[in-house]
Amino acid sequence: MPEQTGDNREANGQFKPGVSGNPNGRPKGVQSIPDILRKIGEEEGTADGVPKLEVVLRRVFNMALGFKDENGIRHNPEAWAIKFIADRTEGRALERIDQTIKQEPIKVFDI
Repeated sequence: MPEQTGDNREANGQFKPGVSGNPNGRPKGVQSIPDILRKIGEEEGTADGVPKLEVVLRRVFNMALGFKDENGIRHNPEAWAIKFIADRTEGRALERIDQTIKQEPIKVFDI
């Protein structure tokens, strides 16, 4: 059984109905990781003012196409970069699950 931490729990350790396990919520001023990443992405990334997010996404796009690095070495297209771009432009493909439904009566009681 979970350890009881206060009067907001039942004897079995579950929270009482209508009572939160985190009544104060997230502390004020705390940012989520996506918020921080968006903020960083808006910063200047190059001397000509291109945002960091655009710099990163252009690099991902080049990795998807294959590229030559600064030493002239040719790199093959990266599958993860292709998938990243496709997922964010076309949306992820739906997963289809084949299900067979049996037309049998449901047994409620076994008498």
